[in-house]
Amino acid sequence: MKALTKTIFEALCLFKRSSVNTLQPLEQFSPTEVEKILVISCTAIGDTLFATPAIRALRNILPDREIHLLVRQKFLDLFRNNPFTDRVMGYRGGYKGAFRLFCNIKSHGFQLCLIFHDSDPCPVQISFLAGIPFIFRIGQRDELARPYLSARIPYDQRKHAIDQRLEVIRQVFKVALDTEEDLRMDLPINHQLSQMLWLDLLSKAEISDENTKKIGLQFSASGKYKIWPEENFVQLATRLLETSSNNIICLIGSPKERREAQKIKKTMIQNGGEAKRILNLAGAVGLKHFGEMIHGLDLLVTNDTGPLHVAIAVGTPTVSLFVPSNHRATGPVQDLGLHKVITKPRPCRPCTEKYCSTPHCMGLISVDEVFEAVLRGLRAGKS
Repeated sequence: MKALTKTIFEALCLFKRSSVNTLQPLEQFSPTEVEKILVISCTAIGDTLFATPAIRALRNILPDREIHLLVRQKFLDLFRNNPFTDRVMGYRGGYKGAFRLFCNIKSHGFQLCLIFHDSDPCPVQISFLAGIPFIFRIGQRDELARPYLSARIPYDQRKHAIDQRLEVIRQVFKVALDTEEDLRMDLPINHQLSQMLWLDLLSKAEISDENTKKIGLQFSASGKYKIWPEENFVQLATRLLETSSNNIICLIGSPKERREAQKIKKTMIQNGGEAKRILNLAGAVGLKHFGEMIHGLDLLVTNDTGPLHVAIAVGTPTVSLFVPSNHRATGPVQDLGLHKVITKPRPCRPCTEKYCSTPHCMGLISVDEVFEAVLRGLRAGKS
């Protein structure tokens, strides 16, 4: 069914492009004629957070226009309260629910579509078929979506991913967005709810909140090539528990990773860790309150993955680990005093990244240097 839907949409796009093409070039774009805007960022959590500065800039440029945001359905709760949008919608990905999404987009009569990722041509095709006259997308790859764009904004790999998304706004609206504040991500949280959530989590574990240092460990990532070895996380946690009786280890992950987190906890206990000071929080709260949970940590040790970017957005100190991925492209760019990046040169040339069949390079980062970075981060505390 998915393949059939894809074939139908591709055929419809080809027909529309050759007969009743309503797409207009960048040179004809006028912001004064825009009333409704569709913003699309429906890949990973980090990618969508990277788009939030561009969405804020868009709101500042067009303060009285209607802005709708399309995100991946499974991440909808995390972005539902974006303060610079009027409505946030969910998209299942690929061609799942494509006809329903087309009807939804068509019904709103958008005049402008901004796309802040360079994969999955389906939302581009849907926007084109819906008759949106101006469709602009960040561009790295030449793929099926390119014929259905008003303009493809060049992807400069020397820039941070946030800056690359801001470049779409710069080129479409002819504005300068070059300050540190322009790069700041937005993820609003309820500070009181965060406090209450952590009081509940700690009370269930029979731990007093007084003087505790809650250290999160994000042990997973979207690809194996970005994951620090599990045994290193275990050794790090063991040393942190031995260092101070106030240290609490919080294993962070999705509901699917809860079993893996439990296995890691068991190994930590076998290494002498006190069971009640190791909290398995994988899937403990839904994405709706994930920002509040991350905000309550004193520090997060993490691979290059979504929770890292959530932590940066909500002001939680981090120690992040990079080898094959580029920290200059996806690492911290705001509140740099709160965030320590540990990286090593790639040992393989060329690096195949996610296509690597035997990833091992993350092991070049030693437990000792991460341990020292965590202690420094805990001493410095939150700003």
